[in-house]
Amino acid sequence: MRHVVEIENIEELRRREGIEDVELRKAIRALVVGDVVKLTFLTGTTPNAGETLRVRITRIEDGEFRGKLGSTPAAIGLSNLRAGSSVTFTSAHIHSLVKGVPIHGH
Repeated sequence: MRHVVEIENIEELRRREGIEDVELRKAIRALVVGDVVKLTFLTGTTPNAGETLRVRITRIEDGEFRGKLGSTPAAIGLSNLRAGSSVTFTSAHIHSLVKGVPIHGH
C-alpha cells in the first residue's frame, strides 16, 4: 500500500523570500544515483511543520527522482514512513545535498 506524504517545495519558499541559490541548482543538475539529499517531509499537524530527512537517490529519470529514506522519522505525523521507505520527488523538493555520507547501511 502506498502512503502519500507531502514534501515541502523548498524552491517555491526560496523564491517567495527572494533567495536564488544558483550553486544548489548547479549541484542538483550534477546529482547521480547513490548521492544523498535532504528533503523536508510535512507532518500535516500544523502549517509548514515538517522533518528534514536524508534520502539516498536510487533513480533519476525525466526530471523525477526516486530514493530511499535513510532513517525513520521521529514526527508522529510521519509514522507511516520508515528507514528504507521509497519516495518520489523533484529538484524543487531538494533542501540540500549531503556528499560522501553513507546512510541506511550503504
